[in-house]
Amino acid sequence: MSNSESYPPEFRPLMSEPTEPETSIEPRPGLDRSKDIDIPVIDMEHLDMEKLREACKDWGIFHLENTGIPLTLMSQVKEMTESVLSLPFEEKRTLFGVNSPLSYYWGTHTVSPSGKAVTRAPQESSGHLFEGINIPLASLSRLLALSCSDPKLESFRVVMEEYGKHVTRIIVTLFEAITKTLSLELSGDQKMSYLSESTGVIRVQRYPQCTESPGLEAHTDSSVISIINQDDVGGLEFMKDGEWFNVKPLANSFVIGLGDMMQVISDEEYKSVLHKVGKRMKKKERYSIVYFVFPEKDCMFNSTRYKPFKFSEFEAQVKLDVETHGSKIGLSRFLSNP
Repeated sequence: MSNSESYPPEFRPLMSEPTEPETSIEPRPGLDRSKDIDIPVIDMEHLDMEKLREACKDWGIFHLENTGIPLTLMSQVKEMTESVLSLPFEEKRTLFGVNSPLSYYWGTHTVSPSGKAVTRAPQESSGHLFEGINIPLASLSRLLALSCSDPKLESFRVVMEEYGKHVTRIIVTLFEAITKTLSLELSGDQKMSYLSESTGVIRVQRYPQCTESPGLEAHTDSSVISIINQDDVGGLEFMKDGEWFNVKPLANSFVIGLGDMMQVISDEEYKSVLHKVGKRMKKKERYSIVYFVFPEKDCMFNSTRYKPFKFSEFEAQVKLDVETHGSKIGLSRFLSNP
């Protein structure tokens, strides 16, 4: 099987031919390239609260290092992600079909916080090439029955389950620290409502070695906080002060992005980071493993900037906007003074 056959059929005509792994593309005159910049680096072993506050307030995105995740586990996660996403397209559709707690999506398909695939309305700017598997951590145990007859699924389940425990620990610690930088006094119930561990989901994604099309459109995450584990290919970009910048890969670290719900919790003292996967200068496949965590569906948000709303209402509005307009409109729908 050629590598292209593991991708959705509509991707194949747009994909680059295989090249040497480290081949880079010289930018053509006029090619819109984002600027390189060094984002803040936060040491989780020795949390500097003032540095964390500045990273959240001024950037909304930062590297997190010394997280305590074993390097052997990180390698296993990467290997399993590449192995499963490299399976034939039809096999992935079957493995992660209606009987699986996991879901497979690609191209014009996106996934809601609850893990349901959402079909986008047609858009003029097509060509966003990526595929992924949505892995709700609370449902991984249900994969056990299906994985008994398939060793690939069992290995995938075991590795993702262990990885999920670590990233959940990181998120809980980070959320606690960020709320302290805001001087928020939250009860235990409030913390669990804002950051519901049962909603934790991992999405493993693959982008083909294509340089002419962007990988993923500009968007903010609906989550509270997102943990992005990107490979050394790069391609992740974010907006700051009206300009796009590249997030340069940093070995043995994660990229942390603040989501929409953190923007509401902080009453806009911290902003949700606008980001995308742009055109990559390396002719090489890109893999990313992203962990999201959301509030409970009935979590009520009260803010001076927004009308009172439940997270379930926000989720439903995002789904409707994607189906109707082709993209997420987000928090502007809930502004108290539009």
